[in-house]
Amino acid sequence: MPKLVKAILINIFMIIFLLGLLELFFFITLKYPAVFPTIINKISRRIYFNYEMNSIQYLPECARFDPELGYSLKPGRCVFSDFEFSTKYSINSLGVRDTEEALNSPQIIVVGDSYAMGWGAEQNETFAKVIEAKTGLSVLNCSCSSYGTVREMMLLKKVKRDRLKYLIIQYCNNDYEENLSFLNNGNKLITMSREMYQQNVNLNRDLIKYYPGKYLWSAARVISSNFDYLLKIGKHQQVLEGQYRLEKGEVEAFLGVLMNCGLDFSGVQLLVFKANSFDPRDSRFVNSLREKISSGPYPPFIKKMIVMDAGKYLHEDTDMFFLNGHYNQRGHQVIADMIIQHLHQR
Repeated sequence: MPKLVKAILINIFMIIFLLGLLELFFFITLKYPAVFPTIINKISRRIYFNYEMNSIQYLPECARFDPELGYSLKPGRCVFSDFEFSTKYSINSLGVRDTEEALNSPQIIVVGDSYAMGWGAEQNETFAKVIEAKTGLSVLNCSCSSYGTVREMMLLKKVKRDRLKYLIIQYCNNDYEENLSFLNNGNKLITMSREMYQQNVNLNRDLIKYYPGKYLWSAARVISSNFDYLLKIGKHQQVLEGQYRLEKGEVEAFLGVLMNCGLDFSGVQLLVFKANSFDPRDSRFVNSLREKISSGPYPPFIKKMIVMDAGKYLHEDTDMFFLNGHYNQRGHQVIADMIIQHLHQR
């Protein structure tokens, strides 16, 4: 019996040890994903998006409920971390990631979601601040994670715009639902309640909380539910493969928001580009937008809009974070140079 008990204990120990090694392995694939082969990359990204992705808008130290906008960044300082970065945020009284001085009649305003806000980039590394440093013009980064075009325009109304020359709009495909809802509800936005916001805060807190075996259990769920996808041959960057398509009416909804948001854009040059996760070469939205404004009876501020194709400048392997597809420091430099080039071509 002592030999049997000893053998059982040894086997239990070995099983726990092997499971621990697997847990460590999947943690390393999240921390250093670029060094692993395609199929492991796919598993890592699925683990990240389904079970690990931290959302700054639901971090109590960085964000707050807003009855008009659903949420905004919380004035003050905080640190936002994820597997690939740890960045510091300085948030002004408006609730955007910029200085208080930047609110004083900026010449350029950047609006957008997490891409323009600088998810994973330090504050002075965002393309808004790079443009400011390279042009000498005052720039306000008026972007917030997960905002659609509607909330971007609502936030813009709160900014002093008497010296505004350029408005840079970073679009993303997830703006469409918000834009369409606004137009379908008589140019009114229905936002989440305080209770719903708190539920999302609690969900985000539980999502990023670690417990022993979490990475191994997450990997098992990903593999079992995505087996066919994982065996497909294709570029490892295409995590959201086939999930995005240009929705019918998406461009019209974007333009509809600009024309019905209640802002006067006369005398302001609009510059628009689209951020694409993992596939910056997707030009469907910008091509459709160019075609629409060139052929339709739109007001002058839309007819003279500059539409930029970021896919001609970005490289997914060098300019974007591996897990979440946001711009890294190099990517922000590339976007800033693209915008400056178009400013000079005006």
